[in-house]
Amino acid sequence: MRLLLTVLTILLVSPAAAADPDLNEDRIIPAYLVSTGIRVDGLLDEDDWLQAIAARDFVQFEPNEGEAPSQATEVRVLYTADAVYIGARMFDSNPDQISATLGRRDDINQADWIFTSIDSYFDRKTAYTFGVNAAGVQMDGITTRETDESWDAVWLSAVHRDEHGWTAEMRIPLTMLRFVSGADTWGINFRRMIPRTSEVLEWAMVPRTERRSGYVARFGRLQGIADVSPARNIQILPYSVSRLDTFEGETAGQRDTSSDIDVGVDLKVGITSNITLDATINPDFGQVEADPAELNLTAFETFFDEKRPFFVEGAQILNFRTDFDGSLLYTRRIGASNPIIGATKITGRTDGGLSFGVLGASTGAEFDPTNLYALVRGRQEIGRFSSVGGIVTATDRSQDDIRAYTTGLDWDVRMGGNRYQLDGFVSVTDRSGAGLEADQRGLAGSLGFDRISGSVTWGNSFRFFSDEFNPNDLGRLRRNDFMRWSTSTGYQINDGQPFRGFVRGSVRGFFWQSWSWAERVNQGFGVNLGGNFVTAGFQRLDFRYQAENLFGGYDLYETRGMLPYARPLTHSLNVSFKTDSRQEWSVGPSINLESDADGGLDVRTSLEGSWNASSRIDLSAKVGISKSNDRTAWVSNESFRRVVSGYGIGVTADDPEDLGDEDWTRIVNPAGLDVLNLALGEAARYSVFGQRDTRSMDITLRSNVTFTPKLSVQLYGQLFGARGQYDDFSIQPDRDTLSDLDGYPKGHDFSLSRFQTNVVLRWEYRPGSSLFLVWSQSRGESLRLDPLDNLSNSPYDVGSFSQLTDTFDLFPANAFLLKLNYIFLP
Repeated sequence: MRLLLTVLTILLVSPAAAADPDLNEDRIIPAYLVSTGIRVDGLLDEDDWLQAIAARDFVQFEPNEGEAPSQATEVRVLYTADAVYIGARMFDSNPDQISATLGRRDDINQADWIFTSIDSYFDRKTAYTFGVNAAGVQMDGITTRETDESWDAVWLSAVHRDEHGWTAEMRIPLTMLRFVSGADTWGINFRRMIPRTSEVLEWAMVPRTERRSGYVARFGRLQGIADVSPARNIQILPYSVSRLDTFEGETAGQRDTSSDIDVGVDLKVGITSNITLDATINPDFGQVEADPAELNLTAFETFFDEKRPFFVEGAQILNFRTDFDGSLLYTRRIGASNPIIGATKITGRTDGGLSFGVLGASTGAEFDPTNLYALVRGRQEIGRFSSVGGIVTATDRSQDDIRAYTTGLDWDVRMGGNRYQLDGFVSVTDRSGAGLEADQRGLAGSLGFDRISGSVTWGNSFRFFSDEFNPNDLGRLRRNDFMRWSTSTGYQINDGQPFRGFVRGSVRGFFWQSWSWAERVNQGFGVNLGGNFVTAGFQRLDFRYQAENLFGGYDLYETRGMLPYARPLTHSLNVSFKTDSRQEWSVGPSINLESDADGGLDVRTSLEGSWNASSRIDLSAKVGISKSNDRTAWVSNESFRRVVSGYGIGVTADDPEDLGDEDWTRIVNPAGLDVLNLALGEAARYSVFGQRDTRSMDITLRSNVTFTPKLSVQLYGQLFGARGQYDDFSIQPDRDTLSDLDGYPKGHDFSLSRFQTNVVLRWEYRPGSSLFLVWSQSRGESLRLDPLDNLSNSPYDVGSFSQLTDTFDLFPANAFLLKLNYIFLP
């Protein structure tokens, strides 16, 4: 306890240096105009390169922040009327140790890399990043605090190795960038990775203590690009796809097939140099990896990452966050139930600092637009760091007869030299239509005040979501009807510098208290404490401790709309470790333990590893095993009726008024039901709980085989099995009581098995044009007891190993796909 109080005291009262708003303001590099194009061959042998001033004096970000690097780096910038050229010389005193590992595009592997990030809007928030490794593999993406590699541009690069190290040359067409015409200053930064020494070098190095307050805002400046009028960016990308599916027919064990040939087109038009229109008609995303299988026994929806290129690009402009994993835009809604017919978006930024985006999409079978989606988003910059924005979304789900509208306003105000942040949002949702029992109108909002700069950071926030706030027609929100106060604090030990055998280390704390919005029901107080450390040997250690419901608390969602459930006090501990990241292989074990005051215990373990088998092959694997015993959990909401002989229960879990006399069965042992106090003939609905045991195993394998930087094969496979059983049933007569229900006649045991794999060959046969060959296979089943069946037939009785091996006996569904696209550029 004394140690905990000491840590908290340091976190809350330790002083922190103020943010430096002028950081890297002296990092300026001129761009030199050349009249003729540069031959992109990686040699840097044109005279123009020798005349340009180089960006030198790189600084370590990793492992020893702020120190001089072990190797020198020089980067120069040239430009013509239609392109920016980057020439980089990476000196190396041991050129034979340069790592030139092949990999898929956008896969930042264990190789020597050089990156250029260009804030061409000069909005100090977003940059276009272009990278190439010593083997010639390209990477591109959008950088804010992190880099999203899903954005792809059409550009050229080449590398060359010699006795001094290696060189890289890039040609980035101006049509790939967005910028304000006439502006002659852009933000820019260069970054180099040397895996054998674990060094990450930056020209305009942003300390770890300052990154949260604005990474791109601390870039250096590229000056001199003026009076350029590039051709309008027009990209037409038609595609043709042939698909063959095999699956189990109407007769068990009989194979059936279907085939299809389809066409579509993607279009990108630069309306101006800073406004772009994207459109897609009848898109196909067959090359996108399938979502992983998982066991979800909660009352909440599982959210998956967006992987479809059309929706990923420009997402940083359209997104509107509401909670830790909530947003008013969740593009996975589009096309979830019906094929996408077409979608269009316009994104851009005005000279006055207004970033905006417009999105429209329609879905429906047989090109019948039964669902329409629309969004307008804007964000106005205020000064260098602050901004205010708004959003409007509309959804018309005619097939469900539901119309939904959402509006929102958000703000991010910086003060105290960018040391403090005042942020928040307010949003309103409106849902109507015959598909709803009643119209819904809801309100949500938040207000936070944080210290975001320095070795010590902290934050306080208050969030609320009314019981009818629901953005899930186009957005995502796990739960509404709650209010939460939270405070957090973090401390980077020794200002993020090495200390006592560690390269760096940090600790953090998060505390919260929640209530329901409608009735102010206590939803619990919680604590989360954690930290992560990197040793001098570059091993990584992470830990997290969490306690929930320290002073009691109710869960409004566990019973799926019935009474609140009094949650027990719960403690959990997670520890993970990862070996030296500089090696060709790494291993990372982890364990998570969770126990509650009712005697429930969860144990989850995993082991993941990766291996660069050669310069062309990399392998990774993850095995996860979980075991849960005696967890008190909701089972079902059942209808009970008092009868002359005791009590009856509905054959199905429907409301009493929906059950006829033939839909009831007598409970042989009605002990425990007298707490319901039902009169003879009276019926009511109650929640049934049970002690749940679950077992699951997940094995995931991945491999990349890269023949050239443009030709690769990606393999993915997942084998997943889960099973569960319930016993020691109880009934909930009120929100504070669970009464034993030994005579509950139903069983709810279950099992889930799934195997899925896909193999994707990708050949970029010319810049921006690709050929995909895809094979996907899935097989699986989900078994549940007939609630009134004999419990001896429980699917839980099959062992985990047998469950996994039996999955391969299930009938497979196969899909074979050939997709060809060809980009037309002006």
